[in-house]
Amino acid sequence: MKLNKRRINMELERLGWSYTRLAVEMRVQRQWVSVILNREGGNTLRTVDRIAEALGLDGKDLLT
Repeated sequence: MKLNKRRINMELERLGWSYTRLAVEMRVQRQWVSVILNREGGNTLRTVDRIAEALGLDGKDLLT
């Protein structure tokens, strides 16, 4: 699954969050967030759902 990085970054900006804050909300390491957001595809549904939950969105809103 390919994440819509633009949408994620827009939501982070709207919330005033950094990747570090997203990592805290997801209870993962900051490096993990960078790896996931810089990878082209290959993300699992669980990963998409975890990001969406942290941002208060539906997972389908984060897919391209």
